[in-house]
Amino acid sequence: MEEQKQSTEMEVIVATMGEGGEEEDKEVTEARRNLVSEMLARVQNAKGDHKDAFKRMKRDMDLVFHGYDPKSWDEDKYSVNLAQRHVQQRTAALYAKNPRCVAKRRQRMAYTLWDGSQEMLQDAMATRQMAETHQAPIPQAVNMVLEEYDRVQTENIKLDKISQTLEILFHYFMQESQPTFKSQMKALVRRMLTTGVGFVKLGFQREMQRKPEISARMNDIQVRLDHLKRLADEVAEGEISENDAEFEELTLSLKALAEEPNVIVREGLMFDFPDSTAIIVDPRCKQLRGFIGARWIAHQMFFSPEEVEEIYGKCVEDSYTGYEVKGRSHDSSKNASGPADGEAKKTTNEGMVCVYEIYDKPSGLVYTVAEGFDDFLVEPSEPELKLETFWPIFSLVCNEVEHDKEIYPPSDVHLMRSMVEEYNRAREGLREHRKANRPGYLSPAGALEDDEKDKLATRPAHAVITVQGLQVGQKSEDVVTPLKTVGIDPNLYEVKTVFDDVQLAVGAQEANFGGTSGSTATETSVAESSRMSALGAQVDELDSFMTDLARASGAILFQHMSADQVKKIAGPGAVWPELTAQEIADEVMLEIEAGSTGKPNQAAELRNLERVLPYIIQIPGINPAWLAKEVLKRDRKS
Repeated sequence: MEEQKQSTEMEVIVATMGEGGEEEDKEVTEARRNLVSEMLARVQNAKGDHKDAFKRMKRDMDLVFHGYDPKSWDEDKYSVNLAQRHVQQRTAALYAKNPRCVAKRRQRMAYTLWDGSQEMLQDAMATRQMAETHQAPIPQAVNMVLEEYDRVQTENIKLDKISQTLEILFHYFMQESQPTFKSQMKALVRRMLTTGVGFVKLGFQREMQRKPEISARMNDIQVRLDHLKRLADEVAEGEISENDAEFEELTLSLKALAEEPNVIVREGLMFDFPDSTAIIVDPRCKQLRGFIGARWIAHQMFFSPEEVEEIYGKCVEDSYTGYEVKGRSHDSSKNASGPADGEAKKTTNEGMVCVYEIYDKPSGLVYTVAEGFDDFLVEPSEPELKLETFWPIFSLVCNEVEHDKEIYPPSDVHLMRSMVEEYNRAREGLREHRKANRPGYLSPAGALEDDEKDKLATRPAHAVITVQGLQVGQKSEDVVTPLKTVGIDPNLYEVKTVFDDVQLAVGAQEANFGGTSGSTATETSVAESSRMSALGAQVDELDSFMTDLARASGAILFQHMSADQVKKIAGPGAVWPELTAQEIADEVMLEIEAGSTGKPNQAAELRNLERVLPYIIQIPGINPAWLAKEVLKRDRKS
């Protein structure tokens, strides 16, 4: 939701930034310091347990980026990026469009007197009408049935309007996301196909509140205000003088802010999409989907010391463990239990601060800690978002397998790693064979001078070359003879078997990569049917994931959105409940319409339409314009 604030209001806010003085430094107790240390150790140990899985993810990301494993292949060698091709095609098939969210009432047996039949209802209405006509008393049983019917119908109408309002809100915040929700979801699907798992974290940003999530930050004035507040506080404390660059930055920013006629402050539902290695899961977790068995989950984030002060209000300048600016490329030999490959490299009080937001289910609290800092960045408290799952993090996984030690499943890229490497080796072998088969010539030692050899090797077309060692009437074959080479056997470098293995591993055949094989049309059709079956299962998994996300989003909106805020977004006719969020959650639920995220199957939809069309046109009163529109809509789909 967008709120327009006049510049005069912002000037008052900025003017009071430096006021209030410093907070009294409270001494950190030994017990508190020990708890912070215990939380950090818990996360570090878990990262050590997941180190192999995180390394596998890093190698798979390299394979998709380069088309080969940089540790075993050279960029000068022949390579075809089959992995990236597969990821892009599978992403387009799995998440082709924004989902259609549907809010509806839960199915309940609300009637205790009415049996649900129209006959009973009509008889009751006829009895009441007859009694009113003859001015006779209405039988009590009939009156109770009709009163119950009217009461339940009124409640259902209200719940239907609430459901419609909830749909409008959810779609509004999907559209408000920056980058767009669709682009971020496509990135999530690519991440899942590459690493085996992707995560979404829900949040709710309030007006004048800065959230730490990196990719979910709303594009508003709040980031600027937090930055200016920190600078103003440092000026008030004497840490910044009038000759410092930061003082000039503050002056210019305040001037620009005062000249703005209005600024935008946003609040509402947020979707954050952290990296696959940024969510640290309790090693006791048995299944990533739903985090079965996990007692805690940590979200790892990297900020500069200045950002930590702006977001959390804590100065960590002299007491934190520094990381590289990108928070990656960790040297695991320095600390076996430290950050895993692909996450961070330690330095000494320089660079980025590693912050963990730990959701601890047994205690029901959220702990926010930073490596090297002996106090909490935020006072531990209950999660701001009250969800049935406790943690606001949801996981999307593919290729789930049952394993007693591994919870991170192998990705599509990992499953086709051997085939990609074998394809590159076959093509590189053919390339080397072609180079080895280039024309060459043999000459007896001393038969030709060095410059004569150069003339023969670099001769232009129709050149006349004189050779001292060639006698008049002597044949050229006596001095120079062609080098006999080994012919290329195509069977040595065929790649059809590679694509056969790709089909078995990830369900993609050669035709999906743009090539053609010697398979018959029937064989190709059967393989495509098998691929579509597997794809349908993955689309269904994605729809289930989106439904969980939508239901949790609905619960958040019920908790944090007021009726006035809702009407500004959904319109004056919107209906928002006055009951508790739990009472409404028991009545209304959000879900994603099945199959609404994937690419439509044009052939199947047209085939089904052809079957039912003869019966549809026989329905009395059918609208021909609507029917023509539905036919054309399916014909245009791709």
